[in-house]
Amino acid sequence: MTYPFINALRRSWTSVPTVVRRNLTFDFITAVLYGVFLAGIINFVPVVARRLGASPFLLSLIVAAPAAGNLIAVLSAHYLQQRRKLPVMVAAWSIGRGLFLLMPFVAAPIPFVLIVVAHWLIVALPVTGYVEIMRVVYPDAIRGRAMAFVRVGFTVCATVMTPLFGQWLDLSGYQVLFPIAALFGILTGAAFGQVKCDEVIAEKRHDWLKPWRIFLQDARYRAYSIAFLIFGAGTLLIAPLVPLLLVDELQLTYGEVGWLSMISSIAWTVFYVVWGRLLDRRGGLWVVQINFILTIVVSLAFWAAHDMWLAALAFLFNGIVLAGTDLGWMNAIMQFARREDIGHYTAIHAFLVGVRGILAPFLGTVLITVPCLGLRGVFLLSAFLILAGWLLVRRVTVK
Repeated sequence: MTYPFINALRRSWTSVPTVVRRNLTFDFITAVLYGVFLAGIINFVPVVARRLGASPFLLSLIVAAPAAGNLIAVLSAHYLQQRRKLPVMVAAWSIGRGLFLLMPFVAAPIPFVLIVVAHWLIVALPVTGYVEIMRVVYPDAIRGRAMAFVRVGFTVCATVMTPLFGQWLDLSGYQVLFPIAALFGILTGAAFGQVKCDEVIAEKRHDWLKPWRIFLQDARYRAYSIAFLIFGAGTLLIAPLVPLLLVDELQLTYGEVGWLSMISSIAWTVFYVVWGRLLDRRGGLWVVQINFILTIVVSLAFWAAHDMWLAALAFLFNGIVLAGTDLGWMNAIMQFARREDIGHYTAIHAFLVGVRGILAPFLGTVLITVPCLGLRGVFLLSAFLILAGWLLVRRVTVK
């Protein structure tokens, strides 16, 4: 299915400089290496933590860690304004993912969770710079397809490796698998460091309030950000509850979780191609709007799941919307912001993602103790929040 897509991308590049094709090559290699890292570690972290005895609170910490990293990214963005972001990104990815080399020495839930949290905090440091780099390395006309092509490499790798790693995890445990996968995570930094780009270096450092002045002045982006906040709260409300559903209620094995993750990865792969093509035609905001409404299926399928099959439907749609929102949010920012303001717009996005990501998972674990809700009721509440986010974002337009 990807063959016509690759040919179309190649034909579009007949007049593109060689350096862009070179960047695509190293970006693709980075994605494949990260696919191994994700398949061997990230997909299984919540389930392994639960098997080690992690409480719902600790599971919430795992889910909230990437969001806490986004809050740190807002702080780091201020100091990175007059510096190149690429070297910081290389160092953060290599060091943060390399922390999983310590896993042979970990046998209790608290140190396990601390390593996971530290990893997310470190790799998030240069997140605002990543959007700026993507804006520079790929021309507007093919950016959606180029980014999709890179992510196809990542998801194909993750799709193939996840069930294999799931079986390996059942046989030998995380203390063997995680350090090996961590080596691939370290190499992601080295590979991405080969990308060449003329980064936008600010002539002067703006004050801390610059992103918030933009937030107050740009009514369209403010409405978009509020909608994204509500939508994200709905998705993250159930994030720490999924392993509780899979392990405690459905009693799935590591191998079965691996197969579910493979289903998600296949959808992820296919729909990177779909959304990449639509992105170049319709823009990032349109892709975000469509994916908001599709995400409701994820929450409703988990709500109704009493066996592996409805859980599989949830994982299927989760893969679809992961691809769409991943490509959509970055390119939506590029539609709203001038080139010199991309970092500030991304800082706003990262901050709000961080706030919702810290609060929503913990709220989800609290709500399951409410008698009238319970585990299933929180999944239903999630669907209502996602619907509210879609009703808001569907009215947002760009110039």
